Amino acid sequence: MSSNNEGRILSYTELASFFENMGMMVKSGISVSEAVSLLRDETPETDKTLHAALEAMTDKLSMGWPLEDAMKESGAFPSYATDMVGTSEYTGKLEATLFHLSGYYRTENSMKNTLVSAVRYPVILLFMVIAVLIAMLTLVFPAFYGVYNNLTGSLSSSSYSYINVSFTLCIIMLGVMIVLVIAILCGVSMWRSGKKESVRAFLSKFSAFRELFEGLDLYRFTSCFDMFLSSGEHQDEALKKSMTVVEGQGLRDKLQRCADKMDAGMSFSQTAYEEKLYDQTNNRMLIPAERSGMLDTIMQKIMTNLSDSIDRHISTIANTVEPLLTGLLMIFIGIMLISLMVPLIGIMNSIG
Repeated sequence: MSSNNEGRILSYTELASFFENMGMMVKSGISVSEAVSLLRDETPETDKTLHAALEAMTDKLSMGWPLEDAMKESGAFPSYATDMVGTSEYTGKLEATLFHLSGYYRTENSMKNTLVSAVRYPVILLFMVIAVLIAMLTLVFPAFYGVYNNLTGSLSSSSYSYINVSFTLCIIMLGVMIVLVIAILCGVSMWRSGKKESVRAFLSKFSAFRELFEGLDLYRFTSCFDMFLSSGEHQDEALKKSMTVVEGQGLRDKLQRCADKMDAGMSFSQTAYEEKLYDQTNNRMLIPAERSGMLDTIMQKIMTNLSDSIDRHISTIANTVEPLLTGLLMIFIGIMLISLMVPLIGIMNSIG
C-alpha cells in the first residue's frame, strides 16, 4: 500500500495524545471508526500532520479497513506501533495496547526533553563564555593597552609580555569555544535531518555517551517487547518486531543471536541470560519470573531500572560538562586578570 504522507511521522507528544484519546474512547464503547472521526473533528487544521493523518484514516476506516491498515496508509505512525495495533486487534487486546502505546510515547517524550535540556545548558554556557571573551578582547584589553602605552616610560618590556601572552590565550580560547558551539549546532542539525548514525558514531567514541545510547536502545527494545507480549504476540515474533526500534549495531547483533536461539526452541529468558542482554541483577530475575508466569511484571521492573539508569547517565554527562566549562572560564579569566594587573603593580612599585 502506498502512503500520501510518507515520512511525516507524528511527534512523541502527538502520538501519546492520539493513543490515549483512542484508548479512552474505545474503553467507553465508541467504535474505532467513530473515535478517529471525532479526533479528526476536534483537531485544528493548523496541526497539518495530525489532521492529515486523521483525515486519511477516517476515509479508510469508513471503507471497512482495520485500524492497523489505516494507520499504515496514513504514513504518520512508526511501524512497530502499527504492528502492535494489528496484533492487538487480532487478539482482542486493543484497548490495553492503546494505553500502553500512550505511556510509551510519553516516556519517550520525557527522555527527549531531558536530553534536550542536557544539551541546551552547556550551549548557553558556551555562549556566555564567548560573550565574556569578546568583552575582554574588545573592551578590557584595549583599555589596559591604552593606559600602558601612555606610561611606556614606566613599563618594562617583560611586564608587557604578560599582557601579550594573555591576549593570545584569550583569542585561542575564543576560537575553541566558537568551534565547540558550531560543532554542537551542526550535530543537532544533522540529528534532526536524519543523519543520526553519523552523530551517534562520533559521540559513541566517548564512554559516557556510548553507555547512554546503549541504555536508550535497550530501554526502547524492552518496552516494545513488553508491549508486543501484552498485545498477544508470541515471544519470538515480539522480539523480531521489537528489533526495529534498536539503532545500535551491537545490541542488534545480540538480539539477532537471541532470535536465532529462540527459533531453535529456547525461551526469551534463557537466551537473554545466555547473551547477557541485561545486567546481572536484571538477568537473574528473568528465568524464575517466566517460570512463575510473572514475566510481564518483571519486564516492567526492568524498564524502571533501565529508565533510572538512563537518567543517571544524562545527569552524569550534564553535571560533568557544566562544571568543566565553568571551571575553565574562571581559570582563564583569572589568568587574564593577573596578567593585566602584574604590569600595573610594577608601575605602582616603581612610582612608590
